[in-house]
Order: sequence, then structure tokens, then C-alpha cells
Amino acid sequence: QLMRQETVGDTENLLKSATEEFLEKGFMKASLRNILAKSGVSTNSIYTRFKDKEGLFSAIVKETADGLMDIYLDSIQKATYSPDLNQANHEGEEGTDFVLDYIYQHFTEFKLIFCCSVGSQYEHFLDRLGEIEESYYQELVEKYGKEGFTVDRFFIHVFCRAGWQTMYEVVAHDRSYKEAQSFMNSTKLFNVAGWKAVMGIDE
Repeated sequence: QLMRQETVGDTENLLKSATEEFLEKGFMKASLRNILAKSGVSTNSIYTRFKDKEGLFSAIVKETADGLMDIYLDSIQKATYSPDLNQANHEGEEGTDFVLDYIYQHFTEFKLIFCCSVGSQYEHFLDRLGEIEESYYQELVEKYGKEGFTVDRFFIHVFCRAGWQTMYEVVAHDRSYKEAQSFMNSTKLFNVAGWKAVMGIDE
């Protein structure tokens, strides 16, 4: 029993030290030697429990990253199956709120994923979210765009990436939750008006 408790404590220390090191230096420059020195855990522990630096980074962020993907896919699905554009926009805006809430509940992990993950398997996480957004907007434009209005695929590509860039910005700049909410509210207004305009939809 005592042995097991020590192991749990070791793992917590290790993850805490690793989180600090990754936040400070980013994945690429983070040093396992520093992490070990700070945590006081034996070298063996890292290799047996996490295999390597990548495994250690994943242990900190994987559950949180998967959780965001689930919330986001659920929101996209609701918006896709909406009966009309207003409902789709409403679902999309609600999805944005859920995503923002979730990010602020797991702020440290998202700071790691968005700002410190270059060189790890999470380096392209925002791109993957952007790709999903892109295919959704492609459908939206085809479904609701006014006849004679074509929205260039490249335009959709750039603006869907920019949508996730806004989430990156609030995290990267350490905005408080209140500031982030206010910023995202403006962003939602801007986006809905902008997409309607390029799709040729009058209010």
C-alpha cells in the first residue's frame, strides 16, 4: 500500500514538473533531465511509465484535447442538422460558448497545446479543428448561399482557420475568462454578419 501511494505521488510530481518545464520552454526545448531533477523521480520512472518526452506531454494533455474534440464535433453535428441558417448559427454560437468554457476549465493544458506543442504530435491540433470547421462551412455555403453567390474555397479555408486562431489568441495572451467572453461575443457578431454578407443573404 505504501509503495503504491509513493508511486502516485511520484507521478503527480513528475507531471507537475513536466508541465512547468513545457510551459517555460516549449516541447522541443524542454529537458527530461530538468524535469527529473525538479520532480526528484528516478529516470527509470519516466521510461517505464511514459516511454519518452512525447509520452509525458501526451499524459498531460491527451484527455483534455480529446474532450475538446468531442465537444466541438457534437456542436458541428448539431449545426449541420439544423433546419435553417438561423438555427445553424445559433448552434454554432452555443458551440463556441461551450468550447470557450471548456478551454478555461483546462487553461493550462490548452496553453500547452496551443502555445508549447511544436515538435509534439499536438503541433497540428488547431489545424485539425480548422479542417473540420472548413468542411462544415463548405456545406453551409452550398446549402444556404444565395444563387449566383459563390464563396471561394480559399476564402472558406482562411476564415475557418482564423476562427480557431481567435481561441488561440485569448489563450496566448492570457485573457481572463470575462475578457475572453467579451471578445468572443464580438467575434460571433462579426462572423455571422460576415458569412451572411459573402453568401448574399439579406437580413
